[in-house]
This record gives sequence, C-alpha cells and structure tokens, in this order.
Amino acid sequence: MVFQLMAEEARATPGVVTSMFLLNGLPALVLFDSGSTRSFLSLALSKRFDDVAGGIYFHLEVEIDNDRPVNVSMYHRVCIFEIFSERYSIDLDPIPLCEMKVIVGMDWLSLNGAMTECEH
Repeated sequence: MVFQLMAEEARATPGVVTSMFLLNGLPALVLFDSGSTRSFLSLALSKRFDDVAGGIYFHLEVEIDNDRPVNVSMYHRVCIFEIFSERYSIDLDPIPLCEMKVIVGMDWLSLNGAMTECEH
C-alpha cells in the first residue's frame, strides 16, 4: 500500500524522512519509506525519463491510500539517484502520486545498506 502524504505531512510524521535529491539530474522530492517494499516515482516525473531503460512486469498491482488498486506494467531501470554527491542506481515503478515525486522503499534501502536516522 502506498500512502499519499503531502510534503508538510511527511515532514511532521515521526519516522518519515524527506528531502530534495537529484534523480537522473532532475531535482526531486524524495520520501524514504521503510514500510514500502518497492520504490516508486510520480507519473509526471516518469514522463521526463524517456531515455531510461525500462522493463515489463507480467502484472504488479499497487494499492494506494484510498484502497484503490493501480496496475503497473513497466518500470524504469537503473535511474541515477544522487545523494550528497554519491551516485546510486535505483529501479522505480511509476504510479500516480500527489505531491511526492519519489518514494524510496526497502528494495533500495536494504540493497544499499541504508539506514534512516529520524532524530537529526
């Protein structure tokens, strides 16, 4: 399930980390979500990634906050995610997102040994 937090709600929610980072050279608002098993990006941002290699799923159904299922039939492979001048590869599933542009889930966090520190 993907929750549609607005930026201000996300900043005020304990345990949620948000910030601006570069994704394929474009500034993007990023939510690090240890409760999400996959990583996502907004459809609007996805449209700007025409040159990024994609893959095709048989069928992936993602439930968003209002219990509405969204079918995902493709994803963006090997996007470049830049955090404090370090570059990482990330695969992203495009879904309808209100204000959040990117949700980084446990697929990327665990693969990269990342930890979110919410106290600072």
